[in-house]
Amino acid sequence: MTMITNLQHFLDENGKTASLTPEAEELFHFLGKIVETATLDEGYPITFADAQCRNSQRVCHGDIEVWMDPDTQNIGWECLECGNDGIITGWEGTWHDKRTFTKH
Repeated sequence: MTMITNLQHFLDENGKTASLTPEAEELFHFLGKIVETATLDEGYPITFADAQCRNSQRVCHGDIEVWMDPDTQNIGWECLECGNDGIITGWEGTWHDKRTFTKH
């Protein structure tokens, strides 16, 4: 099943990490690594996150493939071993967003 996540749901009204349960904090950390990878390697169609799969059904050590949809700016990810996958929205402007902008 695809996990669809809005990163804003993990933040408070000031853009800081909200008070989270340990499980939610672990998920936020996992998703943050995916966002950081996708935004650091924004020009690449597919890259790999420095994150371990979070498959809740079994232990999995698969590589997490990451990409950014150029039309929607949604970040997609998939574990190449177990097929665990997801889409991340609401990441823009968070501290996980590692894009660099040039002022003109």
